[in-house]
Amino acid sequence: MTENKQSPFATNLLNKTPTQQKMQSAEKELKKVQKKQKTIADKTEKAQTVEAQITKMGKPFWWMLLMFICSVVYLFPEAVFNAALTDVAGGRNSSEADLRAVELFGRTISGIGVTLLLADLLLKGKRVAKVGRALGYFTLIALIVWPTVFFGQKWMVDHFIIDASTPEERQQAYLSQVLRSALIENSIQFEGIDYDPNREHNATEKTFLSVFGGLVYADDKLVADLKQKKRMIMEKFVRDRAMANFDEHYGNYDDFRQTLRGKYTEYAEGSNKYNKALASSPKRADEYWLETQNQVKQGWEQYQKGVNAYEARVESRAQKIAPKMHDFFERRNKCADKKKGSSKDRCFERLQNGYDKEIAKYSIPYIPPDDWLIREEISTSENVGNSILTGIMTFGLFTAMQAADAVTGGDAGFKDHRMVYTNDVNHYKNVLMVKMEPDFIKESGGYPLGIQSIHAFRVHELTSIKVNKKLKQKGLNLHASWSLTDRNSFDNAVDKKVRQQANAEWRSAMKKQGNDMPPNLSWQQFQKEADVQKRIQRQMKELYVSPTLADWNNREFKQNIIEPNIARKTTEYLNVLEAQKAEFADGGAFESTAKSALRATIIPPISMSISLALVLLTVLKLPMKAVELVQVKRAVSRNSDQDSNEKSHKAKAFIKPAVSATLLIAIFAVPLTMGSNQYTMKGSALHYFFEQMEKNDSATISFALKWLLVTQPIVQPIGSSIDKSLFITDGFDAISEPINRFDLAMMPEHDSTSTGSKKKPSAAVLLPLTISTNVANANVAVMNIKPKYQAGMMLPAGGYDIKVTAPGRTAIRKWVYLKDNETDFNINL
Repeated sequence: MTENKQSPFATNLLNKTPTQQKMQSAEKELKKVQKKQKTIADKTEKAQTVEAQITKMGKPFWWMLLMFICSVVYLFPEAVFNAALTDVAGGRNSSEADLRAVELFGRTISGIGVTLLLADLLLKGKRVAKVGRALGYFTLIALIVWPTVFFGQKWMVDHFIIDASTPEERQQAYLSQVLRSALIENSIQFEGIDYDPNREHNATEKTFLSVFGGLVYADDKLVADLKQKKRMIMEKFVRDRAMANFDEHYGNYDDFRQTLRGKYTEYAEGSNKYNKALASSPKRADEYWLETQNQVKQGWEQYQKGVNAYEARVESRAQKIAPKMHDFFERRNKCADKKKGSSKDRCFERLQNGYDKEIAKYSIPYIPPDDWLIREEISTSENVGNSILTGIMTFGLFTAMQAADAVTGGDAGFKDHRMVYTNDVNHYKNVLMVKMEPDFIKESGGYPLGIQSIHAFRVHELTSIKVNKKLKQKGLNLHASWSLTDRNSFDNAVDKKVRQQANAEWRSAMKKQGNDMPPNLSWQQFQKEADVQKRIQRQMKELYVSPTLADWNNREFKQNIIEPNIARKTTEYLNVLEAQKAEFADGGAFESTAKSALRATIIPPISMSISLALVLLTVLKLPMKAVELVQVKRAVSRNSDQDSNEKSHKAKAFIKPAVSATLLIAIFAVPLTMGSNQYTMKGSALHYFFEQMEKNDSATISFALKWLLVTQPIVQPIGSSIDKSLFITDGFDAISEPINRFDLAMMPEHDSTSTGSKKKPSAAVLLPLTISTNVANANVAVMNIKPKYQAGMMLPAGGYDIKVTAPGRTAIRKWVYLKDNETDFNINL
């Protein structure tokens, strides 16, 4: 037997021994210890690697890679903001709402940029040795830095620039903005400036317009010269702007008046319907009268049925009562004839009790027994005959007693009637008819027996009362004493009801349309109605002249709308330009207007320059960061000696400042030496502005603006292309409303919190929001709030996402900013 060949029995025996089990257990424990040691060794090696990276570069590789990626990602929105700011600040028709939107975008992005910058500078060494600790510190920095930068920018601009400005500076800023607008409208030209407002605006033109206001603002001499010609400039500027947009204004007016004519057609149809309703009054009166006669006829038929039923019920009782009463009177006569004294009284009492019980069985009012008797008249001849016959039979005794009775004043035995009873059923029926009549009156609703004809029923007082009550339920109000014989009052009541119904329907229709107008207005009257004029005013906005009619041709439109607006707008501009400087100070009449002009003049060039510098710095620093990533990756793999490491550190101490200086030179010097455009060439008239700045000790500003004019047109198209591909501004618009509300809640609009004003924040005031459009059946929706849009709905100041749709039209979605002085917005499809 060899060592390699064991018998099955021996192998099985060895496997079952305690020694083999211990060996297997020990082997498992050894593997666990080795695995744990390997894990510890890996962690130690990783920690040593990170420590080596931190020793080499001050930061671990993963953190530098994260900052590199964040810098690349940040570069895209910063470039997009730079392009968007140029589009807005250099736009021909940019509004305060557009500036507000791009301002929010820029402040948000700059907050992120500063957060990344400080995180990259501050977080190093042990703070970033572990992932969890590094991310915790980064989150803490973001929570502190982003709000500080976001709100700090706004506060610094308001506090150190806007609020700190003098009235002269504000007035000069306002004039510079007017001149910028005049340049755009070609109302004023500067010799040597190659600017054509009719040419499509590229990045160069937009950059030029962005800084032009600042150039004029910085030249006190030019402003002083232009002030002498301000009236001529203003008149031409306002006229040129009005006439340049004349076709657009008249087109909007023409579209609206067609819509208004359609509204008048609907109004005329409603008036016609209203008139037809009033004219239907006689017909309606006949219908109501016919219903009334039918009601009377039905009442008469019911009355007749009630009488017949009553008679049948009475006859049935009479047939039962007749024999009972006949027997009763027979018995009573026998008591009277045969009984005497107390026996007679008991007999009468017994009969009376039986009578009472019998009467109670028939559910009729109690009738005394004698009421059933028949009064029978006795004639004189019968009295005489009876007296003679009785006297003969009594041998003259009765006659003697008659004579004595006559002497004493008696009736001498002569009676004019006697009470008799019968078993005739008709007699008992007649008695019951009279005695039970109250039951009939109750059953008939108040009518008595005995009405013989429908005419008598109609003229009965109760019939008029019942008809009047029924008519009142239908809305016909007649006097309580009205009778069916009074048709004239009936017709008047119907006419009143028809008029009330027509008026109610008219008011309801007008309310649905948001109007409150009387019917039957002519086209001329309709146009001049207050509600229509309000609608025209919302459509025409600042062009509105009272009253504006909707049937003017283009010549009348120019005469009645454009010319008065030119005069008014010119006067407004001149009032501002010729106002005393005190009017531009805090609390002055033109404080808000001038501050807005100053903001539009100074802030865009500053923001654009800073943004452009950040974009370029980030782009140029990315290669350095990439090189550092490679270096830190190789830091551990190299086995250099201490001296070489020290030499490399010393070398880097000089290399980084040199590279940084080179980058700054590349950013600020290279564009001015290598590039130029029509606005920065030496022969350009803009050199005059730059020279004036340098003379006024503003060489730095002159250099910055010149650099901006050269560099910005190169970078701006890149940002625009990025935005078209990545839709960054659209994405920000979708989330901007919460940021806007947060901003207004923390720091209300500057104009409402200025030092000389004590107005309440605009966010706390409800303002009417009105959206006008050029399509009559367009649907307007506010996408960022729950309430459904209604014209004039009251909302807090702030931004609102408006969506306008119409069948067959391309939907438009636009942000508008509701303010005290801006509540009506026009969005055309």
